[in-house]
Amino acid sequence: MKTTYKKMIAIVAALIVILGLGFFFTHQQHTEAADNGTGRTTITFWHSMNGPNEQVLENLVNQFNKSQTKYTIKPIYVGSYELSIMKYANTVGSNVSPDLVQSDQANQSMMIGLNATVPVQKFVDRDHYDLSQLYPGVTAAYKINGKLASMPFNSSSSVMYYNESLFKKYGVADLPLSPTYSDVTKAAVALTKKSKGAVKGMTMQIYGWLPEEMVANQNSLVVNHDNGRKAMATAATLNSPEMQKSMTWLQDVIKQNAFENFGTGSAAANNQSAAFLAQKVGIFMQSSAMLGQLQKNAKFKYGVTFTPHPDGTKANGVAIGGASLWITKNKPAAVQEGAWQFMKFLMTPQSQATWQLGTGYFAVNQKANQIQTLAAAIKKNPALAVPIKQLNQGNINAATAGAFFSNIQEERQNVELAMQQIYSGADVKKALNEAETDTNTAIQKTNEVSGNLLNYKRSRVSHRGFCDY
Repeated sequence: MKTTYKKMIAIVAALIVILGLGFFFTHQQHTEAADNGTGRTTITFWHSMNGPNEQVLENLVNQFNKSQTKYTIKPIYVGSYELSIMKYANTVGSNVSPDLVQSDQANQSMMIGLNATVPVQKFVDRDHYDLSQLYPGVTAAYKINGKLASMPFNSSSSVMYYNESLFKKYGVADLPLSPTYSDVTKAAVALTKKSKGAVKGMTMQIYGWLPEEMVANQNSLVVNHDNGRKAMATAATLNSPEMQKSMTWLQDVIKQNAFENFGTGSAAANNQSAAFLAQKVGIFMQSSAMLGQLQKNAKFKYGVTFTPHPDGTKANGVAIGGASLWITKNKPAAVQEGAWQFMKFLMTPQSQATWQLGTGYFAVNQKANQIQTLAAAIKKNPALAVPIKQLNQGNINAATAGAFFSNIQEERQNVELAMQQIYSGADVKKALNEAETDTNTAIQKTNEVSGNLLNYKRSRVSHRGFCDY
């Protein structure tokens, strides 16, 4: 299958970013720590949180700014994760680059390739900061060669949501905490039939991240070389037996008329949420960050389960979604210190409890659930604790650390195209093979042009079976 124009533009854009690095690396300027007459050092902070999440973030920023007199954090919304990293790449080495930037997990490889940040591990080691207070399954996703490259902040994972009230109304048994594919199929079909079609059993948005989570839960990879963590990825593994199982399962539910297809993109995500809240769909899989929206808007009792796994396959755990915070290098020491102090503030149990309650992202500090407000919320709604239970029961390995390569956006676009075909009845293996072939083409082009930036040394595989990168 020929690469679409949209995909080609994405590939070219990524290459332009990397090709432009040479210019920025040879034209670096040192910024001065600005105090604006206040005696405080100002730290510019680029982020991608909008709506209610931005309000929660700004409240935390205000708390930090009021808690001390040395630093002022200046938060600036710069658009989506994709826009943010493009803007960041084009300011590297200039005096307009941010001091602190939020970047999503999918763009880690690009951030490392830019070579424009200071590893957070530098400050961790200096201050003997206790990383064990954070969930190991979260920090593992953000380590490079065993060292923490960035500080995890807004973290999430895939979970499955279902309408307990509808299940009870139509006499359908609740889903188990860690359901198999057949558990979900049985419930979806029963709900559809017993409601006489008034409710569709389930849906799953055509969203490239979700299949990554499904194969991670089978201890399967997205790209070779231990998901790009043992060495630079050179090929995708999208047509794996594990991915085939996941896609065949979805196609089977569709064939049984127990599935509603809302398509892809933000409109699909909104329509899916609206249908669930309107009790027109009984089950869907999405980010655990959706808990915030459901907590505020659901007028019925709902349940949350782990990401489902195939029958006969033990659940391995899923990869972390969300984003982390990176400190820009070539900044004054006072600026970097202020960014680090702000990071530590955000990681406190109180800040993390506030963040989870306000946004739906789960707290990454293990002591946050001891904060009275969060503990009370979990007691009232135990579903809030499910993402952490899933995290703690999962394995720490290359699959759950997540894919680490520069073409992840193209990969997701290709998988979404395959999902559209599969949802329409196409042959699963053929559709996945096309997605894999197109992703391999993108990987090869990127590696040919910028392999010197991306092929940095990784650690050897540890006894736990994944690269402590």
